Amino acid sequence: MIYQGDAKEYIYDTPGILCKILKNEQAILEESMGFLKKRKISEIWITGSGSSYNAAASVAAFAKKTLGIRVTPVYPVMLMEDCRFLSEDAVVLGISQQGTSTAVIEALDKVRKQGIIGISVTGEYNTEITRHSDRNIYVECGYEDAGATTKGYTATVLTLFLFALRLGREMGKISECQFVNDKERLKKVIENMDRILETCEDWCQETVEKLKRSRDMVIITANTLQGALLEGVLKFSETCRFPVRGYEAEEFMHGVYNAVTEETDFLYFFPPDGYELKRMEQLFKYYERQGYCQYAVNWKGSSNAYGGVFLNDPDFSVLEYTLPQQMLFVLTSRERKIDLNIPKDPDFHKYMGSKLER
Repeated sequence: MIYQGDAKEYIYDTPGILCKILKNEQAILEESMGFLKKRKISEIWITGSGSSYNAAASVAAFAKKTLGIRVTPVYPVMLMEDCRFLSEDAVVLGISQQGTSTAVIEALDKVRKQGIIGISVTGEYNTEITRHSDRNIYVECGYEDAGATTKGYTATVLTLFLFALRLGREMGKISECQFVNDKERLKKVIENMDRILETCEDWCQETVEKLKRSRDMVIITANTLQGALLEGVLKFSETCRFPVRGYEAEEFMHGVYNAVTEETDFLYFFPPDGYELKRMEQLFKYYERQGYCQYAVNWKGSSNAYGGVFLNDPDFSVLEYTLPQQMLFVLTSRERKIDLNIPKDPDFHKYMGSKLER
């Protein structure tokens, strides 16, 4: 499939889209909440592929804390092959932005045949996945005419945060006061995103002048930013088309460092504080002394770092990391003369049957 959209424009559209989703969250979630609020829910499984899975990974810890139950991201194939490990009171959310992921659709079919509730999360009305679920949640980001999702990913993360908050209130797990306070925190993070965009593009453009020649990249981050890590690996691989891998900092130190070569570049997503911040600073300085090309987001410890404007909300800061990350891979792909609207192999999904044709 050939796309026509402008990924950079979609990034700049994102703060306004998130503001609208936050404002209209009650209407967006009305269908699913009306269906779920009087039901016993013992656990939630969130399934999706690619950016959809990464969005689930970004929200799972917050949802678990808010709801007081197990909330687990899972790849569709795990549900397709064996969903007997799900309890009878489980709920499965199946995410597919365009609603055409055959694996997610099949996973929803499998769990619903077992009598388990399946709810679709999609950015498209009247798309195929909506015919394979008990209820639907629409990610109101508008059509994204692009192969590499930007605004759709970020809007999905926000929608899942809001789903957890509203369900927590309906289940009596959080108070009305906490619900309002958490929404206000989200609002502040979203309002700060325009400032991030204003300040990050120059840094991204300077960084791209070096990254455009990259042949190998390792992304390092903290355990709390697992979703951002996965999304970074996916999107740089998808758009810039050179080998990219990513690790939590301590995992990288346990053997993986042996695969570093003179061609390896490093990109760090620094947490605001804590043990992992200190360890990542130590790691950065180690490779800095050896002359490696290194870049960092949300840090002030290097001339190759972008930082200083994040609010660093303990739950919602993952939304802040998306913008410089997305800007970086979009600009890098352009400098590498890669057209994001043309897949490297346009016949791949057709041959593999991994997505339904629109």
